[in-house]
Amino acid sequence: MFILSQNDTIVAQNGDMLVGKVKGIASGIVTMKTMYSNKDFLIDYEDVKRLSLEYECLVLLDGGRRISGYLRSENDDRVTIFSEEGTIPDLNLEKISYVDIIRESIWNRFRAYIDIGFNLTRANNNRQLNVNGGVAYTDYKWLMNTTISSLISARNDVEPTERTSVDADLQRVLSTKWFLTGSLAFLSISEQALRGRYSARLGAGRFLASTNHLYLGISTGLNFNIENYDDEQKPDQESTELFVSAWMRIFESKGFNLNTTLNFFPSLTRKDRIRVDYLLDIKYDLPLDFYVKLGFQFNYDNQPPQFANEFDYILNTGVGWKFN
Repeated sequence: MFILSQNDTIVAQNGDMLVGKVKGIASGIVTMKTMYSNKDFLIDYEDVKRLSLEYECLVLLDGGRRISGYLRSENDDRVTIFSEEGTIPDLNLEKISYVDIIRESIWNRFRAYIDIGFNLTRANNNRQLNVNGGVAYTDYKWLMNTTISSLISARNDVEPTERTSVDADLQRVLSTKWFLTGSLAFLSISEQALRGRYSARLGAGRFLASTNHLYLGISTGLNFNIENYDDEQKPDQESTELFVSAWMRIFESKGFNLNTTLNFFPSLTRKDRIRVDYLLDIKYDLPLDFYVKLGFQFNYDNQPPQFANEFDYILNTGVGWKFN
């Protein structure tokens, strides 16, 4: 086991040195806790000249390679990773896209967020509430992401509109580029007379890009559905689909984050049926772990119940808080 100095150290391009505990590197930002302040220091990763970390880290390299080990800079703009898999000497700092301290407590490997938006209009007593939340887990080989979204809209002259989606996705990293993926999902949309769609998905995917500011990937496999409808003329049914998914995450050091996913579902058991799901979330970080958010969701089904719409979409805004 390789033991580094007593404290993590960062040397900036201007020669300033910070000593303390690095909590992680993500989205082009180094988060560091020091004895000089009660608040964490946020340092632009591009301004870092030397970096030495005392604790074992999960390191994601540009190109997708994942490795656990200790980091020490002996030359400017370079770092050596000491790992049981072997030493990676004199690596360019730009090649590191993500660093997370490997924590002894499993609880500390989770990240979570919640945001709420509410609209009230005097005309027709129009009221709309949207709540979104999520939990993510990361370690050396496993990635888990669970999201929940709920919308309730009511006004005096029409029936209430409701929409709920839950998605739990698990990835097992196989190599630098490849991973296995499985997920469970639930979707309910009153606009499409869909009381509930329960889905189980299994497939494989590939990371196309993995840098400080961009994650890009695709996956494909099979999706199995159990669907219940509010339309008495459309019986409940089961179906099997092929799925093709593409997703992109963009992170900027100024606090801007973009997350978008496109899912395409051609049916294998129902003739000519095609479904499309699309998600777009844009967040801007505020102090004290708060953020503002703009979200858009779109769902298309070319074979809905007789009196339902083929597509449904929502556009919402909110204020949220992320923790751990």
